[in-house]
Amino acid sequence: MRYLWVILIYIFLIVGLSACQTASPTGSVPESLRTQTLTPVSTPEDTDITSPVSPNTTTQKMVTMAKEHLAQKLGISLEQIALSEVKPVQWRDASLGCPKPGIDYIRAETPGYGILLETGGRTYNYHTDEVNRVILCN
Repeated sequence: MRYLWVILIYIFLIVGLSACQTASPTGSVPESLRTQTLTPVSTPEDTDITSPVSPNTTTQKMVTMAKEHLAQKLGISLEQIALSEVKPVQWRDASLGCPKPGIDYIRAETPGYGILLETGGRTYNYHTDEVNRVILCN
């Protein structure tokens, strides 16, 4: 009688565990998606770029600081500068992705933004933190 209980428990465990298995990927993914290949997007190794952000006070502050810097540098008004893109970025070190030769930077992840500004047919690439650092990155 004891062996019968052991066999029943064993069968119950096998049936229960097999019911918990996930479906095979080929059975749940449509054929059209299985044949598609994805092309990886490469970014510089010092950044972790995510999707574009909706404007908030921090984002707007950093965009305004970048525009003010560019306006002063080029001697133009803020109205002549257009915002092309803003993306949140996790910079890998204190250089904000724009290291200067011969300078060692603290290796600390720094949240910030990649900002593209346009004026006079040219695009300007700014890197920022989320507080007060704005760098024109060539």
